[in-house]
Amino acid sequence: MEVSAQTSDIEQISNWRDEVIASRESIRSMRSQLELLSRQKTDDETLAQIEHFQNQFICQEEKADELRHDLKQSAKKISNNGQPAILHDDRPIDDFDVMQDRMDTFRKLYNELQDEFENFKSFS
Repeated sequence: MEVSAQTSDIEQISNWRDEVIASRESIRSMRSQLELLSRQKTDDETLAQIEHFQNQFICQEEKADELRHDLKQSAKKISNNGQPAILHDDRPIDDFDVMQDRMDTFRKLYNELQDEFENFKSFS
């Protein structure tokens, strides 16, 4: 029974990792759209919003990179029956429940950013 639970957890982590990768691609697309908008808009208020989104995209991409790495390490830990796969890692490897919470938070923040950007585009 333990092996199937491990397999299920590893499959879920793999799905999360794919979702994070897709989110990064979406952020890159939004960044490209923002660049096009920045060429058309020159008023101070819009430029301030553009800078806000640039910063948010950078932050979200950094979080995606960190989460993708940690998901990979977590899958390795599960595969090694709880033993850390890399001992020199600079961050502790979270267990499955913590990774699930982190993924939920990442997803929530990403969706909020995406919605906020869509609203901004529709008014620009």
